[in-house]
Amino acid sequence: MALSPADLILTTFRDLGGNWVRSGLTTLGIFMGVAAVNATLNIEAITAAQIQQKLALRDNPFVIPWIYDPTGTKPPPELGEEDFVAMQQVVPGIYGVGQSTRVFNVDQVRHQGQVSNEADIEGVSLNFQQMTGRQMLAGRFFQQSDFDEYYPVAVIDSVLAEQLFTEAPPVGQGLFLDTIRLTVIGVVETKRWRGDSEPSGTVWVTQNYADAIAGQFTWGRTQVAIAQLENYQAVEDGVTTFLEQRYPGFEVGAWGNAEDLYREEQQQRTSTRILKGVGVLALVIGGVGIANITIAAVMERTREIGLRRAIGATDWEVMVQFIAEAALLSLIGGTAAIATIHGLTKVATTQVFEAPYTFRVQDAAISMGAAFVVGVGASFFPALRITQIDVVQALRGE
Repeated sequence: MALSPADLILTTFRDLGGNWVRSGLTTLGIFMGVAAVNATLNIEAITAAQIQQKLALRDNPFVIPWIYDPTGTKPPPELGEEDFVAMQQVVPGIYGVGQSTRVFNVDQVRHQGQVSNEADIEGVSLNFQQMTGRQMLAGRFFQQSDFDEYYPVAVIDSVLAEQLFTEAPPVGQGLFLDTIRLTVIGVVETKRWRGDSEPSGTVWVTQNYADAIAGQFTWGRTQVAIAQLENYQAVEDGVTTFLEQRYPGFEVGAWGNAEDLYREEQQQRTSTRILKGVGVLALVIGGVGIANITIAAVMERTREIGLRRAIGATDWEVMVQFIAEAALLSLIGGTAAIATIHGLTKVATTQVFEAPYTFRVQDAAISMGAAFVVGVGASFFPALRITQIDVVQALRGE
């Protein structure tokens, strides 16, 4: 005879309460396993958010390759559009390829009485703003006509805008590079090249205009933007190999802006794998505890099992009762673990050290799902012993 859901719940609580020490120890095992898994997921989320915060202060991850002749007898080749297209076809993980030219023969940038002697002057390609990931704060970025007509226009970053334009918005106003007057058409957000660099202000002009005003006082570079930080090393190696094969006889070097963050991410991934292994081990130990309590419960309640089967209950209906007990212990232990780890993580990230943390439902669901899989799975096979019990012998208590 099958139990109603209400009777099943009451019977489950009664049976677990009849041996509360064993039930408590089993729940503790589940608690420890789920706590380990949930804490690992929280650590993984926090470290990933920290890396993203650091990365948000910089341009999108990029590498800058350079080609040189080790013998010093040949000039290095100049990379062009054909190289960029071929590079993106051969090397996976590239977000885009652009160019920029650093101008060195400008001593100061000024607007009316405000002067900056430390601003960086760069000529950039049409896709440069998109590649860097910098958002436009006001105005617009360059258009193709700005390149074609050599318009004397500039885009500045927010640091330089605050330094020079204290009385009025900069868009539409004049800006002087020494004696060269430019019109500001846009303001872009400020970012760092690397984590240890403090921005001093930046002026972007079209690349061909920079070449025209700078003469020989420039440094041109190809900037390869990377779609994902995790692909940083693979893209750097791929670009180096591609250029070495494309230009035999030359050697290729590369420099990037996010190598430190890439190394940090790899270290965090390794640590997370170890912690996940510890969490799984703790869950397995909890599962062993549930398996033991199920075996003991089946042996202790042989007469009850025989009586229920004698009055019409099927093997599956009797098994459900034992599986329900394991599921209930998993629910109690898992819920307590998730609530405890959430509280401890919240306190730690606000009172002990500052770190970005928000409760993630998907992590709680994964942790609780692991608890149920272990609990129900560990109890299922011991509960199969019910099918091997002879009803007559069970009624005799044998």
